[in-house]
Amino acid sequence: MRTLIARLLFALFLVQLFPRVVSANDPDWQPTKTWVFVVGVLSWKHSETYGSFPVKNRRDNALVDFFKQSGVPESQIVYLQDKQATQQQIDSAFTEQLKKLRADDFLIVYYAGHGSKSDDGNDVYLASYDAGDDDVDGWSVNSIPGKINGSNCSRVLWLIDCCYSGQAGLAITKQSKGPVYAAVTSSAASESSTEHWTFTEALLDALRGVSYVDLNHDGAVTLSEFAAHVEADMNAAEEQRSTFAHTKTFDTEMVLAQSKPLANPRIGERAKARDSNGDWYACRVIDARGEKLKIHFIGYEDDEDLWVAPEDLQAIKAVRYAKGTKVEVLWKKHWYAATVLQAKDGVHLIHYTDYESKWDEWVPSRRIREPRS
Repeated sequence: MRTLIARLLFALFLVQLFPRVVSANDPDWQPTKTWVFVVGVLSWKHSETYGSFPVKNRRDNALVDFFKQSGVPESQIVYLQDKQATQQQIDSAFTEQLKKLRADDFLIVYYAGHGSKSDDGNDVYLASYDAGDDDVDGWSVNSIPGKINGSNCSRVLWLIDCCYSGQAGLAITKQSKGPVYAAVTSSAASESSTEHWTFTEALLDALRGVSYVDLNHDGAVTLSEFAAHVEADMNAAEEQRSTFAHTKTFDTEMVLAQSKPLANPRIGERAKARDSNGDWYACRVIDARGEKLKIHFIGYEDDEDLWVAPEDLQAIKAVRYAKGTKVEVLWKKHWYAATVLQAKDGVHLIHYTDYESKWDEWVPSRRIREPRS
C-alpha cells in the first residue's frame, strides 16, 4: 500500500512539474466548455409555402454526431429536427440552454432550412416547423443576439445554412455588449440559397481538419481559413456569396482543428466534371492515385464520387456581367428589368428597375439574361 501511495504522489509531482504541453495547433475550443444548439428543418407543416429538402445523409445529423464524438457532453447539445422544431420549442429550449452557460463557455448556434425576409426587409426569419401558422413568422435573426447577451458565455459562433442568412452578420456587428461573436453563413443578407449541403459540408470538413481546408499548410484549420474555404466552395458550386462577420475582439484565427499534410498537391483543387449522367457540376479532387484523380461533387452525396483522368476536368469559368449592365433577372418564374451594381465571380448584386433598393439582391448568373426585345 505504501508503495502504491508513493507512486501516486510521484506521478502527481511529475504532472505539476511538467504540465501538458499545449500545441499551437490544438483546437481553441474545449468540448467540456462547448454548448451546441442545432435546428435542422427539412420539411414543414405548411409545405405549400416551404418546400421540403432531401433528407438523405442530412449533414445536420452529421454535425451533431461530430460534437458528440468529440466529447461535448450530450447534456450540452440541443438538436431540434423537423417536427420537433416548432417556434415554441425553439424558444423554450434556447432559453433553457442559455441559463446553463458559464462565463468561459463557448456557444455554437446552427440552423439549416428556409429563410425569409420580413416585410420591411430589415430582418430575416429562420423557418421553424410551424412557420406560417397565425402569429408564427419564424425565428427572428435580429432577436437572437439580444437573447444570448443575457447569458454568461464568452464566445458565440453562429452558423446558418439558408436563404438571406447573411442577416446574422448584420445583427452581430450591431452588438456593443455581451459575448464576442462570429458568424459564417451560406449567403448574403440579400441572397437566396440552394437546397444543397455545400455550406455544411465545408463546415464539417473544417471541424474534421481535412487537409485542404488548411490553406497555409501549418497543421491547423482556423476560423478564417474555414470562412475562405466555404466562400470559394459557395462561389464555385452555387454562385453564392457566403458571409463572414465578427465583433472586433473575436479571434478569427481561433483553431478549429488540427490537420494533416496534403497527400498530393492536387487534393482540394476545384474544377468541373461530368457526373454519371453526363451533366457538368463543380467538384473537388479528394484523392489521387497515379494518373487518376478521385473527385467529389461539392454539396452532393459521397456515393456519387468518381475516379477520372486529369483531362476529364475543366476549369470553372464564371459568367460575369459588368457593373452598370442592363439585364433581366428571374424572380419567382418571371423576368424583371434590372441593373448590375456589383459583380464577384458568378454572383451579381442587382437593382430591379422601378423598385426600391431594399429589393436589391445578390443573384447567380443562371438567373440573369440579356434583355429580350
